Amino acid sequence: MKLKLENDLGRIEISRKAIADIAADTAMQCYGLVGMAHQRGTDGLIELLTRERSSKGVSVVIDDDGKLIIDLYVIVEQVIKISVVAENIISAVKYQVERQTSMKVKRVTVNVVSVRA
Repeated sequence: MKLKLENDLGRIEISRKAIADIAADTAMQCYGLVGMAHQRGTDGLIELLTRERSSKGVSVVIDDDGKLIIDLYVIVEQVIKISVVAENIISAVKYQVERQTSMKVKRVTVNVVSVRA
């Protein structure tokens, strides 16, 4: 399903993959993040994704109000406080997705699936 924005000049369609790419690229720039993990990492099998595949660690859902709900699956550094890294990721992802798509983000959830040294 594509996200559609309309105005007087026409219509813009944005794929969930495009939003996931924005979220993943933004998260990867945050201090304390080792990388993105595949969503299925919650079953005990952790896969560190390459930068090209990092959007596989992001889930994008549109709620009934047309706002975005973004879930990220990440691997963080062991020496950094997890809550600080997560808060930084949430803030950066929300800002960049809203800035680049003009869509409102209702919630960003950071799922820490592993901690690495």
